Amino acid sequence: MSKRLLITALTSLAFLTGCGDSDVARQFRDASRSLLPDSEDSRSFGALIRSIVTDVADSVMASVNRTAASHARKARAGSLVSVTSNGGLMLYTPEFKRIDLVTGTMPSKDETDVILVCEAAFTGELLEEFRHSNIAGHHVSGGEFHKGFKCGPNNGVFTWSAGDGWHFYNCGHSGSVDVLKKVAAEGGMGFCQSLLFLDGKRFKGGFKADQVNRYRALCELDGRLCIADCGEYMTFGAFMDELEHIGVTNAIYCDMGPGWNYSWYRRADGTVQEIFTTPGKYTTNWVTFYSSEKKD
Repeated sequence: MSKRLLITALTSLAFLTGCGDSDVARQFRDASRSLLPDSEDSRSFGALIRSIVTDVADSVMASVNRTAASHARKARAGSLVSVTSNGGLMLYTPEFKRIDLVTGTMPSKDETDVILVCEAAFTGELLEEFRHSNIAGHHVSGGEFHKGFKCGPNNGVFTWSAGDGWHFYNCGHSGSVDVLKKVAAEGGMGFCQSLLFLDGKRFKGGFKADQVNRYRALCELDGRLCIADCGEYMTFGAFMDELEHIGVTNAIYCDMGPGWNYSWYRRADGTVQEIFTTPGKYTTNWVTFYSSEKKD
């Protein structure tokens, strides 16, 4: 390649990057001007070209990332719940203002500020009437603390309040009292379940690794909360592997099984999409995401 052609190529590439007045463009122009007869050091020139190419790649990737982030923000701005697939998982990420643990009666689809709802804590007996004592673990609903029954697999707690945000804890039945009473005093919510991940550390979970089912967890992923569902039947070990693969920071199990898996989310146009379609008769509690602040 002639020096004149190389100078032209360097200058053209600078402007094709859309950075005519940027540091990258100035580096290209400086490189072009340095191509003077009898003053060329081929090794230093090659290093300079590699450095410029690296800078261009970094600039292009940064531009791509900014564009992708902008598109993601615009997509979130127009949706109530973002629904994505990742490996063997379906992820439901709500744009929420408030979370509560609703007990006794599942939130109605007519409650237009409810955007995502699914079963949370385990239920004990199949009772015709609702009792807080039939929910596995102590819990907080609408800012009120309630006692539940002691459940062996429960080694975790999830809480949320408007003032303090969400938290995941590793604690058993007796240890959950303090954190739940604290969030109750803040007017928040909380429930006990089987802890799956905490600060990136993987726990054993409440099921055998080879047990096949459809599993679900409330997760923190990339600084946001989401519900992660199995896209298909899989072993519990495979479900945990999927959660680890996508990089969840924290995760706590949510009750599943026929009837208990009944759940839904609200689309941007206000219509409701059921995730599992058969309601359960004996379900008792639901983690519920709202698009509005708490009403007085």
